[in-house]
Amino acid sequence: MSEINNNNCVVTYLYPESKKSIKKFINCLEKQNFKKFDVLFFCDNFNLSNLNFKINLKYKSYNLSGTIPQIRQKSIKKLRFLNYKKIFFCDSDDLFKPNRIKILNKLLEKNKIVFNDIDCINKQKIVKKNFFSYFFNNNQKINYKNLYHQNFLGFSNTAFKSEILKKIKLPNLSKKIIIYDWYFWSKMLKKNKACFTNKTKTYYKTISSSYTCLPIKLTKKYLINSIFVKYNFYRSMRDEGKDYKKMYLNCYILYNNKMKLLKLIKTLILKEKNKYFSWWGGIEL
Repeated sequence: MSEINNNNCVVTYLYPESKKSIKKFINCLEKQNFKKFDVLFFCDNFNLSNLNFKINLKYKSYNLSGTIPQIRQKSIKKLRFLNYKKIFFCDSDDLFKPNRIKILNKLLEKNKIVFNDIDCINKQKIVKKNFFSYFFNNNQKINYKNLYHQNFLGFSNTAFKSEILKKIKLPNLSKKIIIYDWYFWSKMLKKNKACFTNKTKTYYKTISSSYTCLPIKLTKKYLINSIFVKYNFYRSMRDEGKDYKKMYLNCYILYNNKMKLLKLIKTLILKEKNKYFSWWGGIEL
């Protein structure tokens, strides 16, 4: 295991399924044109010592267990006590432009949170280029209100200054927080703004059968699942202000009135089918 000695770290998560993508992922990190970072692997039932290739990066691994939200939160708590100044999230399923860490590192000199554009890809081709540029301009600043109805900040297109971690209250995970990144970044953006850049990108792996597939295709099945996610999200955020409380109450009504929900879904599919939505978008409450 390599010695840790940089001020910057790349954070990623490994699961048994990561065996399929980890070689390409590590190769992508090795090709970054900014080299001053360590890699922190948070592993759930994944043993790095079983790899049949060498990792030419400074890295350290931590074994964690639990649900995906629990593992995310445990890793965030761990990061609070490490001495890194800048933290870059990179999902091990995805790939990145060689300049990604360099661009985000530079932007963090004047911003506390940054997020980059994505290309949506499947196994064969790029499905949609520069997807988040449909929503934001280069260097545009956003806050938590931009995440009211859908999420744009994941664990594969973001970076931040570690100092702000000490200023947020992490949730009690006895609450049903299903989508941790939406909750985490909404909390982070309550007191901070995030800067968008289209000067680099994440190559986001999209699977048509997944609810996190981008671009979103509005279907009855997707929108029903989206209401379930939103109900738990707004319930977790309802103490963060009157807007969240209002959205929670509106969502609660839909969540418990199947006829009303299905009528709304039918209308949305007809009227909004050609509109772009990001993660969990489609229904505004």
